[in-house]
Amino acid sequence: MPYRSIFVGPLFDSQLEDRMPAPALIDYALELAAIGNAHLSIGVGSCKFSAPSAGLVRAAGQLIAAANKEREQQAERYGAGLLTRAHGAGVAASLELIHAEYGGVADRFTRLARVSDVSVLQPSEETLSLMQGVVEEVLFNSGRPVIIVPTSWNKPANLDNVVVSWDGSAKAARAVGDALPLLSMAKQVEIVTISGDRDTSKRLEGAEIAAHLARHCKAVTVTNLPARDGDIGETLQSHVGNTRASLLVMGAFAHNRLRQFILGGVTSKMIVDPPLPVLLSY
Repeated sequence: MPYRSIFVGPLFDSQLEDRMPAPALIDYALELAAIGNAHLSIGVGSCKFSAPSAGLVRAAGQLIAAANKEREQQAERYGAGLLTRAHGAGVAASLELIHAEYGGVADRFTRLARVSDVSVLQPSEETLSLMQGVVEEVLFNSGRPVIIVPTSWNKPANLDNVVVSWDGSAKAARAVGDALPLLSMAKQVEIVTISGDRDTSKRLEGAEIAAHLARHCKAVTVTNLPARDGDIGETLQSHVGNTRASLLVMGAFAHNRLRQFILGGVTSKMIVDPPLPVLLSY
């Protein structure tokens, strides 16, 4: 059964410079909704600028209040345009505007994601940014899969060649199950296993998951790759680029934020700088 309810969360963050949500985010969400005749739930997040401390002059507070009002109005205009565009494309859609502090936006995004089949979000592009925080909140606390769409993505939301990153873990199995509505419609599903993971409790066994997916999918293949210089994330990114994959499916792993910032990790790479749309499940 295809996805019937999709949440998309364009975000205006609280930075001083105006950065519009990436057009690729809405393009992808609309096309994905059209593929499955799904309802598109649009949540436009507008993070308030922080209020000044009591020690600052009143004029600063007035300036920030005015900036917040302008940001809220900008988000309203943007949301109305998205709703009109969705209806014009024949996609059933609803709109909610969330103008709040970062924590309020992240919480509401998470709640909207919980009552949807899948969420579509944009990458943070900056480690430890507000956008990364929102993406992580939805990914790790909504109980639903998240598709991260690169800001520069300019290709259709097609399912010609879907790659599944498989390491035999429970997270990978969850991702496969969550992505099954898309995998069953894909022209080609490639299961990629990469040797070199230090966690010996994970079992590759790509052939076993291939047998399962073959009962649901049109065409399934298995590719086994050695980790390039021990870097699983770099190996995976290189492979999906070389094969011109249209979607990557993988499990997400949460680590201590500081450790992930210093050491990196496959999940953080895909949240900050995905090479293609990536469906992540936790």
